[in-house]
Amino acid sequence: MIRQNYYYLVAGLPDLSIEQGKLQYGTAEFREELKTGLSSSDYRLMELLFLTSDNHNLLSLLRKDNKPLLPDGVFSPELLAGEIREPLTLKSYMKLFIESFRAESRLYPNLSEENELSTLWYEELLTVKNDFLREWFTFELNLRNVLLVLAARKNGLPYENQIVGSNVVAEIIRRSNARDLGLSAEWPWIEKVLAIAESEDILVREKAIDLLRWNTLDELNTFNYFTVEVLMAYYLKLGMIERWLRLDFATGEKLFRRLLGDLQNSYEFPNEFSVKDGKK
Repeated sequence: MIRQNYYYLVAGLPDLSIEQGKLQYGTAEFREELKTGLSSSDYRLMELLFLTSDNHNLLSLLRKDNKPLLPDGVFSPELLAGEIREPLTLKSYMKLFIESFRAESRLYPNLSEENELSTLWYEELLTVKNDFLREWFTFELNLRNVLLVLAARKNGLPYENQIVGSNVVAEIIRRSNARDLGLSAEWPWIEKVLAIAESEDILVREKAIDLLRWNTLDELNTFNYFTVEVLMAYYLKLGMIERWLRLDFATGEKLFRRLLGDLQNSYEFPNEFSVKDGKK
């Protein structure tokens, strides 16, 4: 298939740095530009990066927990609310989750509801035909699982039933007691993550994890120059910078304490923060 190039869009992108102190524009403005600048098929691929907000909203609506709904998903909260009653247009993994939730018949009964939804989400994402997206989501799934295991080990908590997905890396770390989780031959980033995890500074550790993400995006785009994949990576990098512009150490401490409580109660770490159990 012939890939479309977006010379004007890519050439006009401001340079980004993970240490950036301010942004010319953020993810919301960039999405508006992409809506008009991308082909419909490429924008549908881009939308796969927005589904984390839909997952948050879907869980909140199903649980009726009155949590604030996020405005930046693929589907509006109003549409999601209607689809819960009669799923028609949502992604396949969402329909499966809604049906199992309403029937009170869990597809993955050993997992938390968050991780069950994430498992179904990753199962669908890892079949996408776009190489960049498939490799990025695989990296994120593996990173998520490794960070969860390292956090659980450090705090003496069980984790075997909270590992998401069933790919090679997930199956290995479910069985391994080794320092490297048995991944030295399977996952090229394991030693970097292990070294990062040794830091006692929460924000230094988290920044190093995002830098690993940043460099991975660059590696995945080594031979891409003006394609939609470059714009996908730019969107993800914008999101990282936005998050850091909102964070300070006090915020990091607060998130850490909440997330450690989540880990103790359900052994599940949300995406906002990864491994966070030390003090500055």
